[in-house]
Amino acid sequence: MRHKQPAQPSYFLYGGFVDLCKVISGAFDNCGRIIAESAEEIGNIHWEGIWSFTVIPNLFLLGFYLIKLISTAIVTPLICFSITVFQIAILLALFLIASIFFVIIILSDRIYCTINAIANHCPTCQNKFSLPVYYCSCGEKHDRLRPGVYGILKRKCNCGNKLPTTFFNGRQKLEARCPYCDYNIKDGGLNASWCIPVIGGPDSGKTCYINMTMMSLEKNAFSKYGLQFKYEKNDRDEYEENVRRLSNGRLPDKTGDDRLNYYQFSLTPNGTTKQLISLCDVTGELFNVNTSGNTINTQIGFRYANAFILLIDPLSIQEYRNEVSKVTNVNIYKGSVQPIDEMLDTFVRALQNMFSVDAKAMLNTDVAVVFTKADIPGLNGKIGESAVLKKAPSLEPKFRYKTQNELCEQFLREYNEDSFLNNLKSRFKSIQFFTCSALGHIMNGQPFAASNVEEPFFWLVRKKSRVIDRTIKIGGTDKC
Repeated sequence: MRHKQPAQPSYFLYGGFVDLCKVISGAFDNCGRIIAESAEEIGNIHWEGIWSFTVIPNLFLLGFYLIKLISTAIVTPLICFSITVFQIAILLALFLIASIFFVIIILSDRIYCTINAIANHCPTCQNKFSLPVYYCSCGEKHDRLRPGVYGILKRKCNCGNKLPTTFFNGRQKLEARCPYCDYNIKDGGLNASWCIPVIGGPDSGKTCYINMTMMSLEKNAFSKYGLQFKYEKNDRDEYEENVRRLSNGRLPDKTGDDRLNYYQFSLTPNGTTKQLISLCDVTGELFNVNTSGNTINTQIGFRYANAFILLIDPLSIQEYRNEVSKVTNVNIYKGSVQPIDEMLDTFVRALQNMFSVDAKAMLNTDVAVVFTKADIPGLNGKIGESAVLKKAPSLEPKFRYKTQNELCEQFLREYNEDSFLNNLKSRFKSIQFFTCSALGHIMNGQPFAASNVEEPFFWLVRKKSRVIDRTIKIGGTDKC
């Protein structure tokens, strides 16, 4: 049951109807009192005998009281009824105007929120919600601050302060917090929110990929795509420290957190609603079938994710690792050793449990499958940019994507990962293969330089955010 809001109900949506009932009941209460008094006056006439000198005056008095009683019983109610109908008509007309205005406002608010995909992903508790809890300056919490019985454009807090109920008139300027964990929500929750967890085994390069993608976007977002980048720091991410390390040719610390760690930033076209992106990192051990236990099932951020990026370290494919080890020292790439089919199975089972879907059912989500460490000698010629351009010199995205998929699928089959490939294609609504190098080279003291990290990110984001997709097309850059 919803609790009562700490606000005063709107007059037109509550108090006015109370007053209308009082007017009606008051009018007819007076009418009944007058009729009762007239009847009582008849009963108070004293009769002393038929030949008494008071008979004739009493008869005249009786006639007068009878006429008065008839008048009060018929005429007075008609007058009261007519006046009451007139009052009701005026009040109802005002209520009708207010109700129409209320419907217009609430529909406008809902349509605006729907069109602009207004939502929030909390980086602390991982929950998703449309509106945060808003705080009045007196400290009262308003968890349903929208047009309603407490007010149309504004509601009156119990302290007397008037609070805006829509984004049109400033709701986003109020202090806002997560309704589940009280985390501070910036900009009053006025943003579209897109959550993309990055999945991969231990040492597959998730943290490097996330931070290098953000660094690349921070550098290129406006000049290349016409988008404004703004880093949204929270209490858990280490983006600023990781930027310093990567810029100095050092690797970020290995992620040891078994809870999703949200790296948040906005990527917004000029003049549009803020587009808040969450790239989520988590320890790769979470996908180890022998050690994850029930921990992976507590990551409710997976339930509310809009899409996923699945990282594949080519060195986690044993036959390919053996081949590369004959020509180079694979240890310098800090490759993952967890089998990719094991990692995928653990992840898919977790999603199936969360959504209560059948083991053979397809999950309704998009997945960018990214082969990392494309700087491994020879890999670029097999599945990287040079291989794609060789087979599909056209820059048209659909031809590039088709060729990229063919090359990556061929690569997986060549090294006996058919089970992984079949599982991947049968479990997700849509997948697209990509290759990238999050670092550009092995650690040698030189700043790292990522390549192609933006492409899988934009492939997913453009499927979700119409304003980002439209802006990139208008800007003439259609690399994704």
